[in-house]
Amino acid sequence: MQRTKAQRFYEETSLDNFTREDVLGGNIVKINPALITITDGLIGKVEERELQDKVRENTLRLLNGKVRTFHADINFDDYKGFGARRPDMNYGVFTPAYLRRLNNEIRSLNGFLNTHLLTNSPLDKIHKYKDVGAGAICFQLDAIENSSQLEEVVENILKLGATASPVIETVSSEGLRVKPVEETVKRLSYINHKIGMLTFQAASTASRSDKPSGRFDKARIEECIKRVRRIFRGTIQIQGGITSDTVGEAVSVGAEFLVVGTQIFRNKDGLKPEQVVELLLKECDRALAHVRNIKPSKY
Repeated sequence: MQRTKAQRFYEETSLDNFTREDVLGGNIVKINPALITITDGLIGKVEERELQDKVRENTLRLLNGKVRTFHADINFDDYKGFGARRPDMNYGVFTPAYLRRLNNEIRSLNGFLNTHLLTNSPLDKIHKYKDVGAGAICFQLDAIENSSQLEEVVENILKLGATASPVIETVSSEGLRVKPVEETVKRLSYINHKIGMLTFQAASTASRSDKPSGRFDKARIEECIKRVRRIFRGTIQIQGGITSDTVGEAVSVGAEFLVVGTQIFRNKDGLKPEQVVELLLKECDRALAHVRNIKPSKY
């Protein structure tokens, strides 16, 4: 089956051959703004339509040559990995109809939408959100009961023309105990050829921008990626704890997609979202220059 434009975007590595201009232009490491950050702490306090308008306004503002992908985390009541300190249930804002309209605008401007379904019923939610047209669909690997269900979930995503991206938790929480890496590798091994992108959750799933907690643990992430790379050749996305201070570490372990929310949409230094993206890309350039042992661009 011929891959879609979105699948090629999310699955094909750009790290093999590039220039500094490519990096600074957002074409190599893709900054993936976390739209949930715009709504954190506001569910139930602000009208859903107003929040949707705010998400759309910020999305269109950032949609340019340097930002081509947006990440929508959708929290559902049935997900058992949150623990007692649950984040906002935001499916009333990120409805299928709203995300379909938003994605149509994003796609008309040559961008892509990446959804993350935090649910213990991934097949049900994939069906409900099938008309969104997301370019990549992330789902919790810990919510998959067995190999047959994993294959079914992946196949359903591929039928939609999207990239299937299991989310691997690297930080335990009271509601979720992280599984040993070798067990994760074993679960993925027989179907890894159908998975185009792996997403590593580098902070607790209950950690949100209005109540931040945890930190980016490079050593833990690096070891996990290194072991998974024994069988996986697709792209790597990292979510959680990514800021201008940690983005270089994320890039150095092979991440090509970086889900960033707090620093972009809740910046404490008075920077505009597009200015934060510029800062992040400069740090990506520094990190890649170090990996390739060349001098970084002058700013």
